[in-house]
Amino acid sequence: MGSGFKTFTAASVLTAADLNNYCQNQSVMYFATTTARDAAITSPVKGMVAYVGSSDSSEGLYTYGTSWRKGPGWNAPWGAMGLHKLTSANATAATHTTLQANGLTTTFNAVSNRNYKLTMTAHPQANGGANNYTCNIYVNGVSAAGLLEMYVNTGQPTTVVLTGYYTTTATASMTVAGYHAAFGTNTQVTDQGGANLVRFLMVEDIGPSGAPV
Repeated sequence: MGSGFKTFTAASVLTAADLNNYCQNQSVMYFATTTARDAAITSPVKGMVAYVGSSDSSEGLYTYGTSWRKGPGWNAPWGAMGLHKLTSANATAATHTTLQANGLTTTFNAVSNRNYKLTMTAHPQANGGANNYTCNIYVNGVSAAGLLEMYVNTGQPTTVVLTGYYTTTATASMTVAGYHAAFGTNTQVTDQGGANLVRFLMVEDIGPSGAPV
């Protein structure tokens, strides 16, 4: 096992232990925790690779690009970034309002130039004198381009499953994704929910859309 990270300066003595522990025994640096890694490598550079053996959720292989990122690097999908499940009771929107499935939102750190897949399930039912409404996934308060919208024309309970794609630009930001249903005149809607009728929203990173910023 390697010893971590060491900066050699002019006139330093290179011992056998140094050569073995910092070069021969490690092509990947090893640290017990991310805190130990950050304390040792105060000025990381692109291309560094480190393994954290913390025996918890932080354990794994990290690569450094613009920050330490767990996993195989920029060109690979990073997987689930946000997940929110609801088992709460029914939520009802008043006439001419927008229902957000009683708080079905998730917040994730949207990295610049990445593609995200958003998937949601809800169980709306129109009532109040009309039978039509639209459901969509939104990002940061508005329906994002490329995210599916479903038109529902029934007053019966309906399970709505939507999948859409969101591509970030050169500006990264903390992003809130969610679901809402917009209703027509005189339409009221109830989103069915409970312990056995789960609603969920998941955000997955599916790969790069451009170069790291």
